[in-house]
Amino acid sequence: MADVSLQGVTLHVSDLDRSLAFYTKLPGAKIEVHQPGVIAILRFGQGRIGLLLRKSGQFHVELETDDLDGLYDSLRQAGIEPKGPPVSRPWGDRDFEVIDPDGFVLEFESSSHEE
Repeated sequence: MADVSLQGVTLHVSDLDRSLAFYTKLPGAKIEVHQPGVIAILRFGQGRIGLLLRKSGQFHVELETDDLDGLYDSLRQAGIEPKGPPVSRPWGDRDFEVIDPDGFVLEFESSSHEE
């Protein structure tokens, strides 16, 4: 099975502009992606915090791999059924999601996404 590493956390926020204004005040914050009204991704050193306009108070964990398709197949063979196959996102990521037994979302993405 492919190795994975923790890349970041995406917070589901109710007001993207307000949250972006807050997080860009933190030391070291660098905006990588900003699609107004949809998503913002900020880099903090080696990690990222994503801000996604959705029902607030939730989050999902992002895990990175260099073999997304191999990991997808391995998880399915292990009896873990992802929500769907890997997809390319408008902001440059390619990913798929798995829901854990308590309903938390684990997002697996390719380490070869565009920065």
